[in-house]
Amino acid sequence: MGPEVPLLLLALGRAGAAALVGPQACAAPSHAARRGGVIEAQFGFKVQKSERLLIREAWEKADAYRPGKPNWFTQGQKDLVDLHKSLLPLYDTLPPSAEGESPGAGKHTSKLGALLKSLTTGDLALTLCSKEPPVLTELRDWLITALSMPEAVRGLPEEQGRVLATIVRACDARTILDLGTFTGYSSIAMALAAADDAKVICCEPDAQSARHARDWWLKAGCSSKMQMHEVGAEELLTDLLGKEGMVGGVDVVFCDVGERERYAALHEQIMQLLHVGGIVIYYDTLWPADSVLEHEPYSSMRSFNMQLASDPRVLASLVPLSYGLTICMKTMELDGEALAAARGEPDGLRRLLDERRAAAQSELEALS
Repeated sequence: MGPEVPLLLLALGRAGAAALVGPQACAAPSHAARRGGVIEAQFGFKVQKSERLLIREAWEKADAYRPGKPNWFTQGQKDLVDLHKSLLPLYDTLPPSAEGESPGAGKHTSKLGALLKSLTTGDLALTLCSKEPPVLTELRDWLITALSMPEAVRGLPEEQGRVLATIVRACDARTILDLGTFTGYSSIAMALAAADDAKVICCEPDAQSARHARDWWLKAGCSSKMQMHEVGAEELLTDLLGKEGMVGGVDVVFCDVGERERYAALHEQIMQLLHVGGIVIYYDTLWPADSVLEHEPYSSMRSFNMQLASDPRVLASLVPLSYGLTICMKTMELDGEALAAARGEPDGLRRLLDERRAAAQSELEALS
């Protein structure tokens, strides 16, 4: 990573920095930032800024550059023109990377435009969306004031909560799974959009986060729809697969487990639980598509994205808001193990689909 990246991270803030080097990398300031945090007090002696204050200042600068929105803390209005001007001195000091190329051009710095476009898209989307339920706005504000910054940035972006609510309402979902509930934003967004008799089955292995989620369910008035399981996603899905009526009985699944490399294994279990026409939404799938990000979980997520794109059981679409949502509708019943074996054979997938078509035809004839 070049020396220009830290300044870009500071300018881009929470969403941009996480997309460039991963969510954990933007959680705490660097040693250099701490060394530069000494300020002059009114009495003339040096005082050291706290780590939390340094992070807050970085967040403040980031929010100043979200187009059309005031600064998070000072309410001061800035825009992308100011960001461009602030980066020009850095840009001018970079040596040309090759003859005829712009200074600083390369795999890392070329992402700046894409990151800014992503932030702008999210903000524009929010101006055209239905209003967020007040309890969810309160929850997002609480994340910043009550939790540490590394914890707070794990919360779901506002615009993605709107997508979840829209899908649940459109599907009239009654049985919903929320895998990786954290403090409850996604589960509440879906529960408030669902019918009164719907149930949202949640899993959150961290006990403290699970307690926070239960508290927010009470504030949102949707506790009667909720079930909390303080276990990992694989354990919950295995348990559900053994319960009567659950195989092929789930309408919507939202998957936001912390270890993204587990998505592929979870997908096979989810396919068994979803009925044909059901929806699964995978969170944080956009930036792994960039081959620059070679460390885990990005390489595993890249393979998973490619797998979804060629999976005949689903119709997949990636919505490029913030960290990205991949929305998949299940289109057919197909055994996962048979599919994996067919992929390794010449014309294996065609043979498997022909067999499935013949079986479906026989089922239709039996009904007539």
